[in-house]
Amino acid sequence: MDTDLQQALDALSRDEVIKITRDVIDIPSPMGGEGPLAEYFAGRFRGLGLDVTMQEVEPGRFNVISTLKGTGGGSSLMLFGHMDTTWGGDEEGVKELGPGYQPSSYMEGDWIYGAGAYNMKSGLTSAVAAFEAIVRSGVRPTGDLIMACVVGETCHTQVGQYQGARYRGCGIGTNFMVGNGVTADMAVCPEPTSGRVSIASGGYVYFEIKISGNPGATYARGGEEINVKPAVDAIQKSGDVMAAVRKWAPGYKKAHLYRGQEATNVAIVAMEAGHPWRPTKLAPFSRVYLEVDTVPGQRLIDVIKEVEELMDECRLRDPELDLTLSVIQTPDGADVSEDEYVVGAMSRAHAAVHGDPPEVTFDSWVADTATMIRAGVPAICYGPAGRSAFGGSGYYPVEGEHANADDLFRGSQVYIHLALEACNLPRERPAV
Repeated sequence: MDTDLQQALDALSRDEVIKITRDVIDIPSPMGGEGPLAEYFAGRFRGLGLDVTMQEVEPGRFNVISTLKGTGGGSSLMLFGHMDTTWGGDEEGVKELGPGYQPSSYMEGDWIYGAGAYNMKSGLTSAVAAFEAIVRSGVRPTGDLIMACVVGETCHTQVGQYQGARYRGCGIGTNFMVGNGVTADMAVCPEPTSGRVSIASGGYVYFEIKISGNPGATYARGGEEINVKPAVDAIQKSGDVMAAVRKWAPGYKKAHLYRGQEATNVAIVAMEAGHPWRPTKLAPFSRVYLEVDTVPGQRLIDVIKEVEELMDECRLRDPELDLTLSVIQTPDGADVSEDEYVVGAMSRAHAAVHGDPPEVTFDSWVADTATMIRAGVPAICYGPAGRSAFGGSGYYPVEGEHANADDLFRGSQVYIHLALEACNLPRERPAV
């Protein structure tokens, strides 16, 4: 084994990977509240003698970027991941799921639990542990190794009564980072891919479907002189619209494959209707929130027009339907070729630690890699988290967020292998 590589691997400790992961879980970082965790990472990197850039995306929300400068002539690699968690743990329906969604870590055997353990504090800490091990080892590749911890990645959006930093996400941190001059020759995001190399991330169009009703009374009245006109129940009308969406969805999914596989979903993710404080009156409004996923290369305008046509069909079937369709959010997907150098380097690094090459595939989730790709940086997702203590891999909420300590330690080893290959790749000058 190469001397520099062995030196860096020797500087890595399984116990330290666990400690960093638990420390990070124990620092709450819901959307909009990433500030304390940013300060934690900045303190760690400064403690290693590194310069740290803290980009203030908005008041109290900082991207943290630190660079191990290369000796010159090599390519730059960025390891980057988000500090915000999927849930804050205080949301109705989430807080009831138990301690696996709270910012207080605990272990059961080799499994680390707590808010962000799956998405994606464990992947981020695995990358940070690798970065710090290389720094401590004294090894210096020829190219720069950049570690970036960003805010605001998970899919949140301001809508209705939900306003403020708690709802401003969907990639705002990475968009700010790239838009303010932080870039690299290639990038890897440690999302929980279960050790797979993911070359694509998806997008979606998020719609609000507002249906207006006529809030008539729910009670009956006797006598022959009373002739009340029928009310219009917005909840009933929204049920008819949702049924039309569900009927349309399978055809949409089959029409938009990626690599020959179904890669999109159509989901009604929320609705609100009526006034819960007002018995005896039917709902005067309802709002249905519809997510229509997209694959790389798909035009957002085509999705919007298709859903508009679907709503027009609903209106034709029911002339009484008073419906307004609004587009709320449109993150776009992106992909890279399997032939990109970073894909091969990531695969070689994985194989060096695990013995076999990883699966090269895609995830239709929205990831910050799409922002990097659109900025001209070949970027992929590869993360050691994702395996479940209960069998299989992926995200199943009632089990709580968790990650395996051995998976994370091996993930750090993989990132060290990757960094010391990629950052020693001679950087080609662009053709004039």
